[in-house]
Amino acid sequence: MERLSLPGDTFERRPVSRPDLSNERIFPGGIRVKALFDADCKWRLVEEFGTGCFEEQSDGRLLFHADYTDRENLIAWLMTFRERVVLLEPEDVREEMRAILNAMVKRYTR
Repeated sequence: MERLSLPGDTFERRPVSRPDLSNERIFPGGIRVKALFDADCKWRLVEEFGTGCFEEQSDGRLLFHADYTDRENLIAWLMTFRERVVLLEPEDVREEMRAILNAMVKRYTR
């Protein structure tokens, strides 16, 4: 690397199209999520999704709504909230979570 030299070759400049880096292209969504969170989850929802991702309910709980890109990551993320969240929609993800939780209960009640 000490005796590195340039050979003198040059290259013609050519136009290159800019890639589409919009949020919709990079994070395509596809899973519309509606969930009810306990009030003490507010700081985390704001930090991860911004202030417009939920509506405060009269009982203090937070009605969360957002698009999510990956089903497996959605389930894992919701599980980190333990009993402080109830997934309302989509129903098929709710059913999958119920099956996962039932399997866990079986495993821990042996």
